[in-house]
This record gives sequence, structure tokens and C-alpha cells, in this order.
Amino acid sequence: MFRSLFVALPIVCGIIGAPAYAQTLAMSDWSGAYVGASLGLANNISDTKASTTIGGATSYFTTPDDVQIAGAGKGSFSQSRLSGGIFGGTQKLYGPVLVGIESSLNSLSFDEARSKTITYTSFPAAQFTLRQAATADWQGTLRLRLGYVQKSWITYVTGGAAVAQVKVKTSFSDNAIIGASGLGTNTETKLGWTVGFGGEYAISKNWAIRGEYLYSDFGRVDTNAVVTNPAYPALSSTLSGSVKFKTQILSIGLVYRF
Repeated sequence: MFRSLFVALPIVCGIIGAPAYAQTLAMSDWSGAYVGASLGLANNISDTKASTTIGGATSYFTTPDDVQIAGAGKGSFSQSRLSGGIFGGTQKLYGPVLVGIESSLNSLSFDEARSKTITYTSFPAAQFTLRQAATADWQGTLRLRLGYVQKSWITYVTGGAAVAQVKVKTSFSDNAIIGASGLGTNTETKLGWTVGFGGEYAISKNWAIRGEYLYSDFGRVDTNAVVTNPAYPALSSTLSGSVKFKTQILSIGLVYRF
């Protein structure tokens, strides 16, 4: 899907770039404030882990349950969604070099999970299922832009801070006797970092089109679930889970320069 946007962008640029006046824009026209909107694809990459500690007479899990749970929890999942965005910033030319600052807000619409079911080595008559999920609805950034201008073209690199609200859920169940269960959830507004690159093409004095790629990393969100089984009311164990959340956004946008 990302490949389709990469193919489409130069075609759009070529069609819109026909007017001759776009080729004669002065480099100074790029300085100043601007706003815009974009549409593209957002892809999330979530790496997962899980662990538990075995010890004491009140522990529900026994050896080697901890090894099996760690193995079941190690993995990843991803999901791609359409993403709409708005952005704005200001920039200034120093010769052919463009320096600016930009903020943006993009929709994500992520809601993905992975699960694994394994037979207990310690109790072969039963199985357990570990499920890990992550959701995120939006992503914001505040970035510096450094570009190189050639009349109607800008190519640039960008990087800075990123923020997103990420909800993580870890659930556990098994079918030992009555059956054990545990659920841990955590929602955090995570501050991360973002880097990317892009290009813009002026189609008039005030309007331009852009293509941009952004990669963002928001670090880890942790959960803790208490696992209990009504058949063994005196026993319980804490199950820890984590998800590392990252995104990629590839978009095409329309820019209005004041």
C-alpha cells in the first residue's frame, strides 16, 4: 500500500506541474507561514513481551510456567489504516537552505491484537491463552524542517517530538479445573520522537503539494494482571505485559502558503 503512494506522487506532480509559471517561482516565495491537510496510510508496529515470577507457596504458576509465558508473550503485530492529517508551520530561506518548524496531527485508528494458546508443560491436561492488544486513535508532532530549495521544489528532512495516547491490554485465561483468568489494562499519553523526509512542489504562488514519510517511536506501555483461579482461592500470580508502539505514516498533502 505504501508503494502505491510512492508511485502515485510523481504522477500527480507531473500532471499538476504543467503550468509554466510554477517553474519561475522565486526562492523567496517559500518563506513565511503555511497550513495544510494530508491523506495517506498509517502503519503501526507493536512489539510485545510478557513475564511472571514464580515463588512462594501462594504462587498460582509453577515451574516452568514462567518460561512458557515469556515465550508466548514475545512477538509483534502490525496494522495499516487510512490516516487524515492537518499541519501548519513557518519557515525561512537562507539562500537555497530552508529552515522551519512544523506541528501536525494525524488520525491513526489502530486496534490490533495477538494471542497464543499453549499446553502447560507443568499440567498437560490444560492450556493457557495469552492475548495482548494495543489501540491508538491519534498522533501529534512538533518538528524542525531543514530543506533545500530549487525554485518550485523543496526536498527536506524533518525530526522532533511526537505524542500519542496508547491503550494496552493484556489478558490471560486457562482451562485448568474451573479456569484461571487475569486482565491488565493501561492507557498512557506517550511522548516519543519522530524523523522523516519529504518534498513539496509549488503549483502557484500560494499553493503546493507535498509527499512525506514519518517514522515515530513512543516507547513502551506496561500492564500488570493478577491471575487467579476459583478452584485454588489461596493462589495468585502477577502477570506483567508490555507493548512497544511505533508508527509509520506515508501521506500526500496540499499546502497553502500565506
